[in-house]
Amino acid sequence: MDQREFVELVAASRTYRRFDEARPVTREQLEALVGAARVAPSANNRQRLRFHLSVGPEALLVESHHRWAALLKDWDGPAEGERPTGYVTIAGPEGARANAMVNQDAGIAAQTVMLAARAAGLVGCMVASFDAELGPALGLAEKGLEPLVLCALGYPAPDERVVLEPATTERGITYWRDADGVHHVPKLAVEDLLV
Repeated sequence: MDQREFVELVAASRTYRRFDEARPVTREQLEALVGAARVAPSANNRQRLRFHLSVGPEALLVESHHRWAALLKDWDGPAEGERPTGYVTIAGPEGARANAMVNQDAGIAAQTVMLAARAAGLVGCMVASFDAELGPALGLAEKGLEPLVLCALGYPAPDERVVLEPATTERGITYWRDADGVHHVPKLAVEDLLV
């Protein structure tokens, strides 16, 4: 893979929030994604993260504990038939949410999962907005773990479209959906980022 192909993979791994529920992901597919995250960098090589995989009814349980897209005020999340069919819950030791290094590791792991998912033909959404009952519902609390980041995963809904665009409109950098349901993600130009 050359640099151009890698940038295309990163661009293609945009957040998707509508999935094809008729095409469920398998536990084996999620295990392969964790296999990619396993070899990602870890602060001091401590490898403190753990991964909980949810498919089938447990995926619906996970979804019931989190919120979708804070900037899309008039959208409550995917409708039945468009929900994610798998979740990778990235967890750390109790108290890890207050530890910058563990959270950094969780972000690296989540991005690695998302890139590996896209390379495998899946799409997803990283979610950090979930309630305090998620950990106990998944049995994480009894193992001394707490959820840090969720990766909602699945195949894209047939009509789901995500478009990257320059952040030059009156909307600035706020993502939005148009009347046709196309999800627009404004991005700053490289020259705007360099200091």
